[in-house]
Amino acid sequence: MTAINPARLKIQIAELGELVNQPDQFTTRLHELLTFSSTRVRQTNLSRTPLTLQTYQAPEPVILALESEVEEKLAEDPEPGYRLVDVLWKERWVEFRQLAIHSLGILPPQEPDRILRRIQSWLEDCTSEDIRRLIMNEGLTRLADERPTESLKLIEELINSGSSGNLQAALFGLELYANNPAYSNLPLLYKFLSKILLAEKHGLVKEINSLLRILAARSEQETTYFLIKQLGTAPKSRILRVIRQMMDNLSQANQDLLREKMELYK
Repeated sequence: MTAINPARLKIQIAELGELVNQPDQFTTRLHELLTFSSTRVRQTNLSRTPLTLQTYQAPEPVILALESEVEEKLAEDPEPGYRLVDVLWKERWVEFRQLAIHSLGILPPQEPDRILRRIQSWLEDCTSEDIRRLIMNEGLTRLADERPTESLKLIEELINSGSSGNLQAALFGLELYANNPAYSNLPLLYKFLSKILLAEKHGLVKEINSLLRILAARSEQETTYFLIKQLGTAPKSRILRVIRQMMDNLSQANQDLLREKMELYK
């Protein structure tokens, strides 16, 4: 790996920025930059990314500089962003897909379908848990903030599809809302989560508990009573496993309450 020269990197990134509206040339020059500054390897450092995706293991300063430059250029004229993200996504390299997702997430959502079509297509093309999480956490960022109805409809469609990958993506998308203190409709998030809990044939306990921990930090009492309600509706083995893994995130009083309800449920 070549040591990063900040002055040179700044020039290289600025030159790339001038090619944002020429995506084919942008990707060619980006490969050159990453080859120069990184260790090119096939095995990725994303534990759940298959070997069909390669990575340059690019240093974080390079990635951050890239994202900042592209963000600045697309703020001036967002339209080329759609062409850019499509070309970036076709490159089967982790860094290119990460930049595609980040760029999509900052585009103005005046035409939400243009963003949603890409999110849906990318999810269908994605076998990596890490990339799937990035799509739902970063790719939906601005749309979720400015057009929540449309992005929540996508999440509902993912849940209704019933596939394991889509249910996982839906949980990642719900985290985006749960982590946003400005979003107050927590009952809707619990409603979506209850539908996911009914899908006993899928695992996803880790992802479910991750969302529940965020919700508990927002409202422990609502989360506790949600779990109690699920004792009567969700599959027994799943809800008991979820509650046991959640216990340490709750107050002693709520732990005692849940244990009491679990004994009755048995």
